[in-house]
Amino acid sequence: MNYLKIDIVRLTTSKLVFMIIVLLFAISIIDPITVLMHFSNSVDSAERIGQNPFQFWMLMNTVSWGNNVYNLLFWILASILTGLIYFEDKNTSMYMYQIVRYSRKKYLVSKFLSTWMFSFVIMLLVLEVNIIVTFILFQDSTSMTDYYYRIIPNKGSFVYEPFQSDPMYMIQIYTILNAIAISIFVVLSLCIQMLFNISNRYVALLIPVIILYGVNFIFDSFPILFAHNIRMIIQPRAVSVLSTIISWENVFVVLGGWVLVNCLLMSIIFYKSRDCYE
Repeated sequence: MNYLKIDIVRLTTSKLVFMIIVLLFAISIIDPITVLMHFSNSVDSAERIGQNPFQFWMLMNTVSWGNNVYNLLFWILASILTGLIYFEDKNTSMYMYQIVRYSRKKYLVSKFLSTWMFSFVIMLLVLEVNIIVTFILFQDSTSMTDYYYRIIPNKGSFVYEPFQSDPMYMIQIYTILNAIAISIFVVLSLCIQMLFNISNRYVALLIPVIILYGVNFIFDSFPILFAHNIRMIIQPRAVSVLSTIISWENVFVVLGGWVLVNCLLMSIIFYKSRDCYE
C-alpha cells in the first residue's frame, strides 16, 4: 500500500501527466460546444442532421475535431499516462532505494497496479464529462433523422441489444471499453519501458508509441482482422459501417488476449529482475 500511494501521488503530480489530463478534459468539454456553435450558424444542417445528443458525444461524432484528436493521441496517451515513473526511478537512486526498503515484488506490482488504476479512472472521468456536457447542450432526444438511423449499430453486434433498450446503455459500454483499453495499453507501455534499458526520456516515451502504432497498422491492413481489432471494437461507428459483425465473443477474446500479453510481459519482467538490484 505504501508503494501504491507513492506511485499514485507521483502520477497525479507529474507535470507531463497533468498537462495531458488538462488537454483531455478541455477536448471533452470544448468539442460538443464547438459542434453546437456550428449548428447555430447552420440552421439547415441542424434540421437535416437533427439535435439528438446520441449523435454528438465525442466517441460517436467521428467528424468532430475532438474525435479526431482523441484517436490521433490514443497510442501516445498510452505512453504518457505511465508518467515515466519507472524511467525516473531507474535513472536515479530511487529504484535501488525502494527495492531495498521494501521488496522488488511489491515495487513492480505497485507500478503495474497504479498505472492501470490511474489511467482507467482518468479516461473514464474524461469520457463521462463529455457525455454530460453533450447531453446538456443537445436535449432533443426525440429527433430521429436519416443521419441518426445511419449511425445506429448493426443487428447482431455486441451493442445492438443494449441500444435497443436505451442508447445510454450503449454509450456507457463504449465509455467503459475505451477506459479499459487505454489502461491495458498504459500497462503494456510500462512493460515496454521496463524491458528496454533506455536512458533518454523522449526515447522511453516514443518506443511504446512506435510499437503500438505498428501493431495497429497490421490489424488495420487486413479486413479479416477487423473483428479482432481493438481499435475497431472500441469505436462506436465501427458497428454501423463495418460489414463484419463484432460480437461480445470478439470483445472478450480481444480484451483477454491483450491482458494475456500484459501478463506475459510482466512475467518476463519479474523473471529478469528476480535477483537484480542494479
